[in-house]
Amino acid sequence: MRKGRDDGLRSGVAKVTALPLEVAGPVPDVIARAKAGDRVAFAELYDRHVDSVYRYLLYRVREPSDAEDLASEVFTRAFANIHRYRWQGKSFLAWLYTIARNAVTDRRRRERPMVDLDNAYGVAEDGPTAHERAVHGEAVDALRGAVKHLTVEQQEVIVLRFVENMSSRQVAQVLGKNEGAIRALQFRALGRLRKLLTSEVA
Repeated sequence: MRKGRDDGLRSGVAKVTALPLEVAGPVPDVIARAKAGDRVAFAELYDRHVDSVYRYLLYRVREPSDAEDLASEVFTRAFANIHRYRWQGKSFLAWLYTIARNAVTDRRRRERPMVDLDNAYGVAEDGPTAHERAVHGEAVDALRGAVKHLTVEQQEVIVLRFVENMSSRQVAQVLGKNEGAIRALQFRALGRLRKLLTSEVA
């Protein structure tokens, strides 16, 4: 399982892919088996969700190594508490996000504050050239700074919609909200970003 974690986490750094609806939705048979103590079933849940959890954490902490440590902690907590999981309109991934939020909060209490979404719009090592990064560096820094002024819910919607490439329906499933609420959060978030970025330019 260690090897699978390392491979999955590293591939998640540079690759952002859309999450199929069946992944965001409930997987009752696998969850039931995992709750019964089936380690193979839990490993399947791990493989299915580890990249999304890692990316979510990477946007909320400063260093990839911190995100890796927290991802390991999230799944350790999930394994220890999976018997408490109940389907209540939120997907298993949403439950993992809740554990991830709590893990970040716990670490912030123990250490100095970390920067929210500090790496959300960074560039992968195999991405644009050094010249292109220099050209776009100021805009990226401005966007990072602006996103940090959003509410936690707005940040999550922006990350899931535009970094994870989810549809509004998928985001609604993950966060346990209706599509109208997701669209409203997105609208307010984009409006806030536009004002922040406009004032930054001015």
